[in-house]
Amino acid sequence: MGFNFTVAEQGIVLANSHRGYSMRYPENTMLAFEAALVAGTHTVELDVHMTSDEKIVVLHDFTIDRVSTGKGHVELMTLAELKRYDYGVKFAPEFAGTSIPELREVLLWAVANGIGLVVEAKQKLHQQRFAEVLAALLKETNAVDNVLLLAFDHVMINHVKRLLPEVRLQVVTLARYQNQLAATLGSNADSACVEYHYIHRDDLIAYKQAGLSVRLYLHESPKGKTITQAYNQKYGYDVESEIIGWLRDGLIDMLSHDDIPYLIELIEKAGKRYY
Repeated sequence: MGFNFTVAEQGIVLANSHRGYSMRYPENTMLAFEAALVAGTHTVELDVHMTSDEKIVVLHDFTIDRVSTGKGHVELMTLAELKRYDYGVKFAPEFAGTSIPELREVLLWAVANGIGLVVEAKQKLHQQRFAEVLAALLKETNAVDNVLLLAFDHVMINHVKRLLPEVRLQVVTLARYQNQLAATLGSNADSACVEYHYIHRDDLIAYKQAGLSVRLYLHESPKGKTITQAYNQKYGYDVESEIIGWLRDGLIDMLSHDDIPYLIELIEKAGKRYY
């Protein structure tokens, strides 16, 4: 039985750790994913690219420069080249020796631990081949039922769905369209990823009435503030109470952020369970 991402009607809001427990561990690494599980989350968001030798690896940026001791573009490097560098020491010295994970490793871990993965595909080059490799990998690891495949590029993830019709898609909407539901369903979505800036309560109701799961992504918190405090300052009213109202009313299935205790606090304020 697959992981259930549509849980709001059960009084649950899944605490979704963004790039793993990336507030305290090097993002998109096995350390961050394992720490997220220990901290109480059972869904993890991560980002993937395909290397030049057709291995799918977990990394957010198109280059390794920000998070590793090396430089270069992920899609132009081989797996062996990527493995030469350290992906933890820039975050903190105690994480020296951290390797870049292959998606295969993470998929097997998720299946073994009953974890739901939101896998964000970042691929720009060779998208059809990427779709073929990813579809084969999901079948090989028996992980398709643990995954929501996400992208800003809805066309790319639909390449995967044509090859593997059972894969569930989550689409990002960074605008408020005249018919938000039709635009989302037009991309074969099973789930919507929304941001506060581009969503309205009416859209959330429409998504839930259509049977979609909804993930609300909260941006990284600025120094010295929670993200809802930053939203409050931006808009001049109590955004946190509005979001808690959405959670309380069963309009959000997943709440996503880097800070896991903060996620759990918001969910509990709404009177919901986080798993």
